[in-house]
Amino acid sequence: QEVAQSVLPAVVSIDNQAGTSEPSGSGVVISADGKIVTNNHVIAGNGKLTVSFSDGSVSNAAVVGADPITDLAVIQTDKRDLKPLTFADSGKLSVGQEVVAVGAPLGLAGTVTSGIVSALNRPVATSGKDSDQATVINSVQTDAAINPGNSGGPLFNLDGEVVGVNSQIYSQSGGYQGV
Repeated sequence: QEVAQSVLPAVVSIDNQAGTSEPSGSGVVISADGKIVTNNHVIAGNGKLTVSFSDGSVSNAAVVGADPITDLAVIQTDKRDLKPLTFADSGKLSVGQEVVAVGAPLGLAGTVTSGIVSALNRPVATSGKDSDQATVINSVQTDAAINPGNSGGPLFNLDGEVVGVNSQIYSQSGGYQGV
C-alpha cells in the first residue's frame, strides 16, 4: 500500500493515435521537466502521443529517443514540476523478491498488482527494425498480473524504486494468465 501511494503520481497512461489503431500503454516519469520512459512499441507508428497524469491533466508528447531492440523509448511532455522516480540496480534483484507493477492495463489507469520475481536473466525476443527479431537478455520475469496497457509501466521493489519496465506477456490467452 505504501509503495502504491508513493509511486502512483509518477505513473502515466499513454495514448498513441497512429493511423487507425490506438495503442495505449503506460510510462514512468524520470525527470521533473517532463521526460517519461515507456516501451518503444507503445510509441511506434509516428502517431499523436498524449499523456494522462494521475491528477487528471493531459499533455501532448514527442519522442526524444527510441530503441526497438530493447523496446525502450523516452518521450517529452509539456508538463513541468513532476516528481521523478528512482531507479534501483535490477542486478540486485533476487528470485522470490516481492515486486509491484503499476500501469494502465486494458486502459484502466492507476492499476496496481503485486507478485514476486519469478526468474532472472530470462531471454525475451522483441521485434527490431523492419520486423527483424532481436533478443533482449537479462529480463526479469514476474508473476505480477500484467495485461495489454501495462506496457511501458514500471515494476517496483518494495522501496518504491523502479527495477524494470513491463514489456512482454507470454500467454496463450493474451492476458495475465501466463508468463
